[in-house]
Amino acid sequence: REVAPNANVGIDLAHAVGNIPLQLHDWGVDFACWCTYKYLNSGPGSIGGCFVHERHANKGTEIPRFAGWWGHRKEDRFDMAETFIPTPGAFGWQLSNPPVLPLAALRASLDIFARAGMAGLGTQTK
Repeated sequence: REVAPNANVGIDLAHAVGNIPLQLHDWGVDFACWCTYKYLNSGPGSIGGCFVHERHANKGTEIPRFAGWWGHRKEDRFDMAETFIPTPGAFGWQLSNPPVLPLAALRASLDIFARAGMAGLGTQTK
């Protein structure tokens, strides 16, 4: 950021999520994306994830984004208007409803991660 103070920092975390501890908010990362099939154990073809720092969460359409109807504000989401009005916060970055079966596998894996913690998982691999 010292070199380019107005640049956004984005990180591809494809095989980092579920593998190493991450502190994206604390590190000041603007955005990141990842897959869930490998270290989050959801399997091939499963959903991906993204992180958008809270400093961008309520900028609406001021910054480039994919505008999915699932991220449109709830009050008039199903009116299907031609303008996109994002839900405030992280929910405004949703594109569509995710597939249920891959979510079930991901949920089971995340429950294990929540119980064990990243530090606990790391000790098992050493």
